[in-house]
Amino acid sequence: MSSRSALVLIDVQEGFSHPTHWGVARSTPSLEDNIPILLSAFRAAGAHIIHVQHVSAHPDSPLNPSNPGVKFKSCATPLADELILTKRTNSAFIGTDLEERLRGMDLQLLVIAGLTTMHCVSTTTRMASNLGVLKHPYDGTGVDWAGNGRIVLVKDATAAFIAEDEVKRGWNAELVHEVHLSALTEFCEVQTTEEVVKDLEGKNK
Repeated sequence: MSSRSALVLIDVQEGFSHPTHWGVARSTPSLEDNIPILLSAFRAAGAHIIHVQHVSAHPDSPLNPSNPGVKFKSCATPLADELILTKRTNSAFIGTDLEERLRGMDLQLLVIAGLTTMHCVSTTTRMASNLGVLKHPYDGTGVDWAGNGRIVLVKDATAAFIAEDEVKRGWNAELVHEVHLSALTEFCEVQTTEEVVKDLEGKNK
């Protein structure tokens, strides 16, 4: 049993399928295929699974509780015994007990996936690293924790939307995704779903 491994899925909600609210194009079309693969592997391994759900206070947001978009996507439906944490900011650590829960798990592997790369996924990944919820090579302590613990972001189970600046210059969603993944390598490892599953299965042999 991989009780020292955890999967945190961030905001995999129907509201992110809105055709225009987040942008007209999204990266990573394989996300909806890869999330169930991750869930299946972590469930089979007996690992911890945490679903993070964004609940917006803005009435027009697709993620407002009055709108159907607040629901989880069918590819990420939690099981009855899986933890659901709700948040209102772009960090899964703010206003929740995620930090305390992760520390209490004494993790060796923390895997993060979901939506969106440049907002809630990025902020949560950076905070996980900076808070040192597990000892790992990126925690900023200057201590060599190599081999002790790992934070992994799943690049093909995470997605970004097209970005625009104040004068409406646009950046392709795949480019936005890749640039943010590159910046996050200071805080975590970046792997594919296949690599994560292989690592997890290796821990159970």
